[in-house]
Amino acid sequence: MNATIKITQRMLNKSIIDANKSVVELFSRNLAHRGYVNIDNGAKQVVRAVYDDGSGYTETEIRLYRRPRGDKLLSIKGLSKRAEVGDVVTIEYDDKIGAVVRVEPFKFILRNEEVIE
Repeated sequence: MNATIKITQRMLNKSIIDANKSVVELFSRNLAHRGYVNIDNGAKQVVRAVYDDGSGYTETEIRLYRRPRGDKLLSIKGLSKRAEVGDVVTIEYDDKIGAVVRVEPFKFILRNEEVIE
């Protein structure tokens, strides 16, 4: 199971991302003892993670938060240096290395199906 997030300017400016259903489900399935269910309102947990650079991994961390009113949020350390508006971030969980973060560039698709990056 993967979690996917389409990056917006707000996410890059504030370094905070609203946790969508796929993010909540990913961490609930793979980190039952550390998922959002076990985070008190106003608290956070840090999850070990790596960026998949295509030819290797770079260590990072994902912070799972709950606002005092209960909203579920996350931040990914170093994301603003790797992603742009419109990119899609995919997170999957590997039992051996933790959360794996991939950043896929946004692509425009023209009518004749030619892809421009």
